[in-house]
Amino acid sequence: MDNWIRLYALGDDFNVDAFLATTSMPANLIWRRGEPKGGGGAFYPTSGVAFNLGDAKATPFPEQESIALAFLKTNRGELKALGQFPGVTHFTLGLQYSREFHGNFLGFCMCASPLLMWHLLDVGCTLSHYVWLERTDVEDNA
Repeated sequence: MDNWIRLYALGDDFNVDAFLATTSMPANLIWRRGEPKGGGGAFYPTSGVAFNLGDAKATPFPEQESIALAFLKTNRGELKALGQFPGVTHFTLGLQYSREFHGNFLGFCMCASPLLMWHLLDVGCTLSHYVWLERTDVEDNA
């Protein structure tokens, strides 16, 4: 699992180069459908861009929302254009919640603030929470 607060836009027919020619936002990741995915002979099934907003592992969860809000407000027009760009079928913001726990753990609920949801909906973006749970009171038998 990578550790970025990240906004993604991707799609089978998304022309990444055409989008990048229209925006001043610097993408941190760019991939094109059919290009090699690295080792192993796999190929990207979609084209896309991603914008890293911060290090989720070093940023407490409530601050991740503040970082995302600042990015959404600052880039509102360009993000609206990205969400409506031809070929974009998935447009999502990913926040990451990491938690260590001890003993019995029953579960939890996560939600976003109404303000974050308003700004996401305004630009046509969805929200995903990526959760990493680590139980620290279990001995490793390896």
